[in-house]
Amino acid sequence: MSVRDVNFAEPFFSVKYIVREPKFAVGEKSIVLNLAQNPIDISRQGLGFFRSTVVTNFTIEHIERCFVIENFQRHVDHEELFRHIRETWTLMYELTKLERHKGVQLYRSPKIKLGNLEANMCFADAVPLKVGLHRTHWGDRPIREAHTQILGYGCMQQCRQQDVSTLYREDPMSPGCTHEPMYDEDCVYPWHQYETTTKAIFMATELQPD
Repeated sequence: MSVRDVNFAEPFFSVKYIVREPKFAVGEKSIVLNLAQNPIDISRQGLGFFRSTVVTNFTIEHIERCFVIENFQRHVDHEELFRHIRETWTLMYELTKLERHKGVQLYRSPKIKLGNLEANMCFADAVPLKVGLHRTHWGDRPIREAHTQILGYGCMQQCRQQDVSTLYREDPMSPGCTHEPMYDEDCVYPWHQYETTTKAIFMATELQPD
């Protein structure tokens, strides 16, 4: 059992990684993301796998594994926050050298690895972002991936082909929201991308299949 501070999003956001705890007291408005198949209990309501919600001044129970992004609304001046992030995080293209990231104003925090889990935050500094439709992920590994909205607004788009004009599903995302998983049992994805409604910060969480 453990409650651990993880620093991949510091100094901008405080994230706790909680493993096998019977309960955890959440203070000011925080985002809880369940990373386990067993649900987390929130007032006798279950929060399922890869689902998230906003909790404030309440004790969550029966935690197998989760992230808690604490007091995520503490930044009053978002433009000042965004300026500091640009100075601290790295442009995605500098990390991946992927053609679809070239010229895209997407900044990435350091990535943390916790067993079969990896996570990082991203700042999308353009509307629209146009990050590029894709079916595979950097490193070309089979992963289960979900995105959690931290600040601002966006959506996950799914398309029939590698062309936004073939869009068939769009899941709106507001702070505290994690979209429905898009992969199948073989970790195969449709053509998809994250798109901005406003400048936004989101967390990408990747799990290696068992």
